Amino acid sequence: MICCKECIDLLYDYIEGSLSQDTSKSLEEHFEECPPCIAFLNTYKSTTTLCRETLNQIKIPDEVRHTLQ
Repeated sequence: MICCKECIDLLYDYIEGSLSQDTSKSLEEHFEECPPCIAFLNTYKSTTTLCRETLNQIKIPDEVRHTLQ
């Protein structure tokens, strides 16, 4: 079973879909049993979505935008 620290360390890769199927399954099993980690996952997803939406509304130079993606 994955512990909370490992869960947080793997979160970005999980959201991006770059983890192996086995690792993703282990994370999902951890989320089912750990309300603090699922809350963190939901907050992380909301924050990244909000940042992306905000960046899409602001005109910034293309070279800066490219480094942020």
